[in-house]
Amino acid sequence: MPEYVRSRIRAVRTPRTTGDTPVIGYRITVSDGRTATVTGRDVLVSQPRAKGMLRVIGELRPATAYTFSVAALTATGTGPSADVSVTTSNG
Repeated sequence: MPEYVRSRIRAVRTPRTTGDTPVIGYRITVSDGRTATVTGRDVLVSQPRAKGMLRVIGELRPATAYTFSVAALTATGTGPSADVSVTTSNG
């Protein structure tokens, strides 16, 4: 059975503006190849005047470096990503 670690990463950055099209989702890409798309009710809390969004990415291995890329999705396409790199704890 693989060993996983519980780590918390907090990246707080909401867009200053969403242009002419509201944000309808976010795409989170993990350096291990996984992708999570956040849509619907979860996106409502992440509009520019709100307090932020929480998304749990499980099954992270201990003492492993990861890069998370987050890009906003609008009706006109995907915006540029914001990246954060972290290394999980030993457990």
